[in-house]
Amino acid sequence: MDIQNHQDDQKFDETGTWLSISDLMAGLLMVFALLLIVALAQLFEFQEQSKSNRIIIIEQLQKGLEAVGIESHIDSKGTLSLVEGLQFEHGSAEINANGQEFLKKLIPVYSQAIFQNVETAEEVNYLIIEGHADKNEAEKHSMSLSIRRAESVTNVLQAMPFHYKAKFLNKILPAGRGDHDANINLTSDKNRKVLFRFEFKSHDLTELLEKDANK
Repeated sequence: MDIQNHQDDQKFDETGTWLSISDLMAGLLMVFALLLIVALAQLFEFQEQSKSNRIIIIEQLQKGLEAVGIESHIDSKGTLSLVEGLQFEHGSAEINANGQEFLKKLIPVYSQAIFQNVETAEEVNYLIIEGHADKNEAEKHSMSLSIRRAESVTNVLQAMPFHYKAKFLNKILPAGRGDHDANINLTSDKNRKVLFRFEFKSHDLTELLEKDANK
């Protein structure tokens, strides 16, 4: 009789133990699910705020360029294509006097658009100054030529006074595309150019979690 009771108690204990483990696992699963929901909600809010900041930057840039009479096209990613103002002579990376005067109008508008507030400044990782070459010039050296054109712009900016200059220069990243993007439907001088392109901050779940962990 005692043996039977002992076996019954053992079965009860085992059943109780399994129920406890099952309840614990279910509870942990619910906690993880809630944490995931909260993280995804924060990520969505984070991305919406990021999108709003980018729109503010681009709109401010468009208004500023219109105000100083610069004709241009800005796409949704923040790439600025200039209709006029900063073309180069064949095979040259030198910026002439007209180009320097043009940059004096352009760059303060860019700087104000980026640094209008803390949120917009943090949204921009880099302002990429991207040089381009035409297919008819420096066939074997078009990449180095395009990079020199971007660096020429940077050199002019370093000697030019404007608001937020130090912060602005810290965000500049000169780059070259050679003749890879040369458009055969454009005249050669239109392909000898420099583009200005924002590299915006990326927002993913990992970044959000790291941000929360550092609070």
